[in-house]
Amino acid sequence: MATDTTQTSAPQPEPSSETVERAKTLVARRFKHIRHKDDTLKALAKLGLERLAREMTVTAHDSEKENRDEPKPLPDHEIEALDPLDILRRELQLPALPQVFLELQQAINSPKTSSDDLAAIISQDPSLTAFLLRMVNSVFYSLPVQIDTITRAVTVVGVNQLNTLAVGTSVLSLFDDVPSEMVNMKQFWKHSIAVGIIARRLCSILGKGDPERSFVAGLLHDIGQLVLLKTVPERCADVIAYSRKMETQLFEAEHARLGFDHATLGGMLLRKWNFPYVLVSAVLEHHVPKKKQKEAEPGLVHCAEIIVAGLGLSSGGEYFVQPPNRVVWEAIGLTPAHLNQVIDGLDDELDEAFSVLMKS
Repeated sequence: MATDTTQTSAPQPEPSSETVERAKTLVARRFKHIRHKDDTLKALAKLGLERLAREMTVTAHDSEKENRDEPKPLPDHEIEALDPLDILRRELQLPALPQVFLELQQAINSPKTSSDDLAAIISQDPSLTAFLLRMVNSVFYSLPVQIDTITRAVTVVGVNQLNTLAVGTSVLSLFDDVPSEMVNMKQFWKHSIAVGIIARRLCSILGKGDPERSFVAGLLHDIGQLVLLKTVPERCADVIAYSRKMETQLFEAEHARLGFDHATLGGMLLRKWNFPYVLVSAVLEHHVPKKKQKEAEPGLVHCAEIIVAGLGLSSGGEYFVQPPNRVVWEAIGLTPAHLNQVIDGLDDELDEAFSVLMKS
């Protein structure tokens, strides 16, 4: 997949007062479902406003303007509830897991897995080997030395960390042929990667969870949406049109038009693939997290998606920022100061991670 990493070093012009006012209107709509804004959410809205005003100044148009030719929802008499199990049974339409993936799954669940064992499995797949070496040598890890072998990468990064990263990212290539007519796939993947990066940063800053598990959970949180796009694209178009017409959140529109949401489907898929429970629950609960969760990753991904959406890095199908689960949001303990730390240098890391992950 091609990527646009063009950067400009020239000073950017300051947004005009008219541009700022237009941006305020758009950001207010983006946050319309959030009734209670604490200091952190207010800070997020301000950061989103500043970001959007800069984007509108550079592009000279509203990046979030209404599309006047949007499709209309299907008539109600054509809508019937779908069974997510039926979708997951469509083996011919869903990707098959490669052998190296299955071996990695066995390795990650075995306490006897060594660095040499993991390196041997990964080395069977040249593309996965090349990807992991690109990743560990990127700003994502910012290691002081160049890593040139998988064995060395495992030694430096760690068996569990690299294994989790390999398992999670090996899924990306399985959805290369998802139709892009309804959703901008570059935008979709940038959103997913951004959620992974923010979840990883929250993990490090707050000292909760595991960084690599948080990243992979964020990266895969919307995998159910990809399955829907791949298997029932016409129903996805209806959901998106209904969501925009009713100005409701996408996962709520899915419940109304399908009978379940993409989070449920994604969690079921990862469970079918025998993913670790923490990744399954993080994907399953990223919109409706449990109030009490032994692992931190589901709450981190929930909060990371809210932050990413608030900054305007939407998935393409979703527009609104979801109100956070108050119990989870407050348990994370995110402050405005944390928020500034979490998004510092985000665009540079996002561009590089996108280039590494989506490199064709």
